[in-house]
Formats: sequence, structure tokens, C-alpha cells
Amino acid sequence: VIAVLSVRIVRGTTSITPHENLKMKGPQNAPVHLIVYSDFQCPACKHAVEPIEELRKQFEDSIKVEFRHYPLERPHKWALTAATFAQCAAEQNKFWEFHDLLFNHQDTWSKTADPLPLFVGMIQELGLDTEQLESCIKHPNTLALIRKEHSLGSKQSVQSTPTVFINGQALVGALQLKEKGPGIILEELKKKS
Repeated sequence: VIAVLSVRIVRGTTSITPHENLKMKGPQNAPVHLIVYSDFQCPACKHAVEPIEELRKQFEDSIKVEFRHYPLERPHKWALTAATFAQCAAEQNKFWEFHDLLFNHQDTWSKTADPLPLFVGMIQELGLDTEQLESCIKHPNTLALIRKEHSLGSKQSVQSTPTVFINGQALVGALQLKEKGPGIILEELKKKS
């Protein structure tokens, strides 16, 4: 497994077909939509996980959270690799579990010379099908999807992570999310009622 997974992930773009977003939680018809542009190696993104989850719990029937990859590759050399593994975990309906493991263990894997054995350990912990995962990692559509999400963020003027859009209103960082998120959501819910 590690030999196949250690194949270097290279930059490139290809077109992809529309797909069901496997990185969303909450009611599909929720009136409030949080789009989270994040990088698994970004410490600030790790700090945003808690306020996002608090908002989701506070407004559980009214909010859906969608994760979009925005790896910042220059400062975070393992961000794209982590995003690739997470996207492939999504293909097996384990995105959020893998997301949590990546952020919970960020201090360990992000500082190691080679995080692949740690990622493989996470895969095994979640009971993912390793053959399916290897195939997903090697498939060009996986990287294309990550690049597409990054491009969508750039078109929305995302410049840093985490950037969270609440029904189109941008907030940057955990502090802004904590301070302004609940008020924006309440205003959006008033508009919908």
C-alpha cells in the first residue's frame, strides 16, 4: 500500500464531471449553507473546526456545512497529499471521520518528513478499502476535483484559509466565525421565514 501511495502527487488539471458532494453534512434543503475552504495542514483551519461544529449544533436543522479543498502548497508541503487522501476517504463515505483524524493529529503528521505511514494508519483505523483508496489516489479525477475546488475558491476571492461563506458572506478565520457567524445565520434565517 505505502509503495503505491508514495507516488508523488503532481500538479495538473483536467476536466471533471459534476459529482455529488460527499463532503457535506446537515439537511440538503437547509436554508443556511456554510462553504468552508480549508487546508488540512493549516493550523488556523484546525482552530476553525470547533466553531464550525458549534454552529452546526446550534442551528442543526437549519444549516448544512460543505467542505472544499483549498490546499496552500507553498507553506504546507503535505496539504495536497492530505487533501487527496481525504477526498479518497470521501469516496468511501468516511470524509468527516478522516477530516477529524487529520486535524486531531495535525501536529504530528504535518511535522514529519513522510506522513504517508501515518495516513495509512488512519485509513486502517477507519477500515477503508485500501485497493479502492489506491485506485482513487492514482486517478486523475481526484486531483482534478481538488484543483477545481481550489479554483472555485480563488474565483470567490479566497486568499487564506480558513475562509467560510455563510450564504455567500465571507468570514476569515476562527475568530471572525465565532464573533460574527451566529448573527449572520440568524439574519439569514429571518430572511427565509
